[in-house]
Amino acid sequence: MFEFATTMKNLLKKFFKINKLILFCIGIVVCLFLLEDTVLLINKFHSNYPILGQQLNNIPVSNRNQQEIISFIQSQFDQNIPLKLSINGKKYLIYKKDVGAKIDYNKTIANVYTPGRTGNFFPDLITQNKALFGGSNAQLQVSLSKSLILLTTLSIADTVNKQPQPAMPDFKKNIFNTIPQKNGIKINSTAISAVIDSYIFVPPATAIVIPTQIISKKYRAYDLNAIRKQALDYTSRPISITSGGVLFTLTPSDLKYLLSVSEQVDPTNPKQTIMGLTLDRINLVHLLAPYATEVEAATHAEFNEYDIYPTIYSQFYTNTRRVVDVPIGARLNSEVLGTSTTATQSGEKIVYLTFDDGPNIIYHPILLGILKEKNIKATFYLVGANSTDYKTIALRTISEGHAIGNHTLSHLNLSTLSSNQIIYELTTTNAILSALLGPGKKITLFRPPYGGTNSLVEKDAAMLGLKQKLWTIDPKDWSEPSTTDLINRVVSNVHPGSVILMHSNHFATVKALPYIIDKIKAMGYLFKTQE
Repeated sequence: MFEFATTMKNLLKKFFKINKLILFCIGIVVCLFLLEDTVLLINKFHSNYPILGQQLNNIPVSNRNQQEIISFIQSQFDQNIPLKLSINGKKYLIYKKDVGAKIDYNKTIANVYTPGRTGNFFPDLITQNKALFGGSNAQLQVSLSKSLILLTTLSIADTVNKQPQPAMPDFKKNIFNTIPQKNGIKINSTAISAVIDSYIFVPPATAIVIPTQIISKKYRAYDLNAIRKQALDYTSRPISITSGGVLFTLTPSDLKYLLSVSEQVDPTNPKQTIMGLTLDRINLVHLLAPYATEVEAATHAEFNEYDIYPTIYSQFYTNTRRVVDVPIGARLNSEVLGTSTTATQSGEKIVYLTFDDGPNIIYHPILLGILKEKNIKATFYLVGANSTDYKTIALRTISEGHAIGNHTLSHLNLSTLSSNQIIYELTTTNAILSALLGPGKKITLFRPPYGGTNSLVEKDAAMLGLKQKLWTIDPKDWSEPSTTDLINRVVSNVHPGSVILMHSNHFATVKALPYIIDKIKAMGYLFKTQE
């Protein structure tokens, strides 16, 4: 009997211990429930503020209203703080506007206010609990322009990258001195793009170092003294050309300034290369740009830059010197240029962006990317041979909604050809481009290279159902002007109905295009394709 009483006593003690534990657990649950209920009520009646514990970019914002959060976002997005890059000891500053960096305020605010307020009880309860313990952190909703990042990267690379250079005489200062061979430098463009993407919104205080790669090259041995003798001979007399009665001369000093040494195909053995003299093309372009303006002012005709270069180079390499006349292009008058458009007559603020000479594999795709981001449609006058070589890029041009036109098969000056030759150039290109458009679609637009047209060209084109389209603004982007100059050359001449001529194979065009579009838009103009 005593043992039974002892057993019962122990059981009762255990029972009360268990009940205390149960009661304790129940108490905790009730407290948690009251806490959750309190949090839910606070968040419900605190609807002008994010839920308790909510963060934005790791900063608590639950005590800030919408206007305060917008001010906070703006403070985090200072346009005047650049991303600093260090490349070979030189600093490069990249500002947010340079790469089209933008914050989507609506999406960011939604991401701050939506968590814990979906209307689904249990998911909202879990989210609000996470927020209390720092587990709900919204991020700024931002966007970057891929095309502008690419342009920024290419611009930096253009200043950094250097090709290897063979040993050569110092043509500019003292031809009897020798400039030693130099290694080239190449930058990793992908690394620059990745750094911009990662750091442009919150730039670190110190510059990020971008490594470069040294490029070395082994050149064939060559006789520097023979090159010196040839250079003295080739630069002893000027090279002169005329176009439209306007004289252009490369003086001996100009030729020395342009001289360089490069690898060239050995004329006696095409499988071998030799070191020989050449003229620097970029510097020659810059020398020719003022001459082009002078020719057009004197003749009211298009400057024929494509025939200028072969004429100069042929005189240089053959060391012949005679004044050679280079034919001008089309007469620049309203009848030829087709300025009497519907938009011009009505005063509608419409402009037409047009690009010649594509497609190509380098700059044409970048132009397409810029136009897509800006939601602009343009007209591309494509060369038949190029469209065969870069069919994918031509197809992309069409698929993205741009108009295309015939720019001949091989970019010849049609005004110098017979009727049979003109028809061949146009019909062959029509067949190539029509096949890209698809069944039942035909090419109806045509632009002669160099503006080289006459009554025969117009008649043959019309017979083939082609409408000749030229331009009213030629900013001479082929001369690779500075970005500021090219923008001004276009924007300062815009009027209702303007047809802007540019080319899809020049870096200058690519760099200026985003700003040209923005400035013309700001003037209240719409962009249309030619018909």
